[in-house]
Amino acid sequence: MRRRKALFDGLLARRGRLACAAITTLALLGATQARAQERETAPDKRLENAMLSFREVMHEPDKGIPHDFFDKARCIVIIPGVKKAAFIVGGKYGRGFVSCRKGGTRRFGAPAAVRIEGGSYGLQIGGSSTDVFMLIMNESGMKKLLSDKFTIGGEVEAAAGPVGREASARTDVMLHAEILSWSRSRGLFAGLSLEGSTLRPDEKENEKLYGRKISNQRILEDDLPVPPAARPLIAELNRYRNAGEHEGERAGRANVGAALGEKGRVTLSNVHFESGKADLTPDSEAALNEALTALNEHPDWKIRVEGFTDSRGSKDANLKLSSDRAEAVANWLADHGIDRERLSAKGYGDARPVASNSTPEGRAKNRRVELVRVQD
Repeated sequence: MRRRKALFDGLLARRGRLACAAITTLALLGATQARAQERETAPDKRLENAMLSFREVMHEPDKGIPHDFFDKARCIVIIPGVKKAAFIVGGKYGRGFVSCRKGGTRRFGAPAAVRIEGGSYGLQIGGSSTDVFMLIMNESGMKKLLSDKFTIGGEVEAAAGPVGREASARTDVMLHAEILSWSRSRGLFAGLSLEGSTLRPDEKENEKLYGRKISNQRILEDDLPVPPAARPLIAELNRYRNAGEHEGERAGRANVGAALGEKGRVTLSNVHFESGKADLTPDSEAALNEALTALNEHPDWKIRVEGFTDSRGSKDANLKLSSDRAEAVANWLADHGIDRERLSAKGYGDARPVASNSTPEGRAKNRRVELVRVQD
């Protein structure tokens, strides 16, 4: 009997060890396969996913990121499809992008690639894919963002962001938070905790996106052109720029048609270009369409498009850039139905500044395009 009992106990122990080994193998295999799939996702596709996830969450008025917090944020981090899958040991990881506001315009600029990594322990059965959004709210948070890596909830003070109408009720709790975070779960887990996770630059993804090795600090601090693959995302972010401003401020914007009719001149303040280039950015569409409508309503008007730059760079380079940008706007109007005979273009370089070139805000105002009604 003792021998039979010993054999039986040994068999049970062996089966237990085999079961544990099988579970561990499945967990490691699942994590390895998921990471392989993550590596295979190209930056272009991930940028598209980031744009779509942001658009979807902002279209839910009672569930989205409150506009007042979005307007105050210095930067936004979007990580579509953060993975979390485990049997005994749980972990989370994902890749995404961060974009920060630029100078006086407060427009979002070229994105830098980031990855989030972290771990949790305990009995967990299941897996999830979650979209993660983080707002960097102040200068301190931005400095941490530019470091090699930082731990959320450790080196950086973070708080769960309010949703929709909860914003006013929880504002006092978040006055000192450097990061506010939101998540939208699509999988088996009800939510995603970022406590203890690390956020760091994704240098390989940056190299794929920009075609060369480049640091997150340079991308986020310098005025780099937005890569073509990232333009839809940046345009979507800038659609919501200052979306919460008061109606009175909106009403104060000069109507293109009225200004041209009364004063004969108007500044297209929301027309923008890639840095150092004459390529119009996608977020210029609304202002250009307003100008297009005005010219269609007044077919007898002849218009001169005038371009201006700030004082950075040489006189000759600024003159050429301003001329090219004026031509780009004239060509856009012609491509959208305005008779090219009605349009002319001229660049003035850094002449006729409307603000001081000693500040980022002043330089942003000086980089502009104006429409002038030409009298016969």
